[in-house]
Amino acid sequence: MAGDAGRGERGVTGTDGADRFAANTGGYARFRPAYPASLLDRLRDVVLAVSGAAALPVADIGSGTGIFTRQLADVLPGIAVIGVEPSGPMREEALRAGRSRPGIRYVDGTAERLPFADASLRAVTAATAAHWFDLPVFLGEAARVLAPSGVLAIAEYVRDVERSPAAAALEAFLARHGGPKAYVRPDYSTVLAAAPGFADAGSFGEDVTVDLAAEEFVGLALSSSHARAVEERLGQDETRRRFAALAESLRQNGGTIPYRYRFRICAARRSDRDLSAG
Repeated sequence: MAGDAGRGERGVTGTDGADRFAANTGGYARFRPAYPASLLDRLRDVVLAVSGAAALPVADIGSGTGIFTRQLADVLPGIAVIGVEPSGPMREEALRAGRSRPGIRYVDGTAERLPFADASLRAVTAATAAHWFDLPVFLGEAARVLAPSGVLAIAEYVRDVERSPAAAALEAFLARHGGPKAYVRPDYSTVLAAAPGFADAGSFGEDVTVDLAAEEFVGLALSSSHARAVEERLGQDETRRRFAALAESLRQNGGTIPYRYRFRICAARRSDRDLSAG
């Protein structure tokens, strides 16, 4: 699930926030990108290095339609993966998309009140969701449910507006017609380095360009949490028409639209460092 920090309407922290995404679960599942395989391989190595936790599961918080959850299960065969998501429509879409995937289940829950016992998980992940969390509360919950040396990994992707004209154009359109963003995206490397109960923070990333057909660009634009504000101002039909016109203006000679993402995973290990101050 796409995810925001700060109180108020958050995508994975309550009924109102969860409803932000429920209206377009199909579009979200279809048009949002998967994470690069190389990053999942590196995360797998970090998770498998946790000693004494072979029987413990991994939980993906704010799992949405299960894009990242399924990728985790693919690289962690034999390890149970649990998606935690408050939106019923999102969980239903995840179940449909991964019906044939063994080792995955989805439960209702929020980042601020994880439905797990103390020290019961090998790893906790959040993929493009943590910016919707009450981050200090989530970090405390993650420290509680992780086994000693267990892994907390916060994954995200952002539009590369500096090197992608299409991403920059979409960002400008959303800002102009949808108003300010509903969240501020934290620097997760800094957050994890300072988080009570965690140590050995680090990060790794990859930049990826995908070639989108015009209809894929429109679908991606409509899946943004900020497109909802545009639709409220312009109406659904006019919003779609303007996204389609923007897509046509961005098409290159091959007929597709190069669109660049920056993917990153920040991870840390559970420890007793500074836990009493948390």
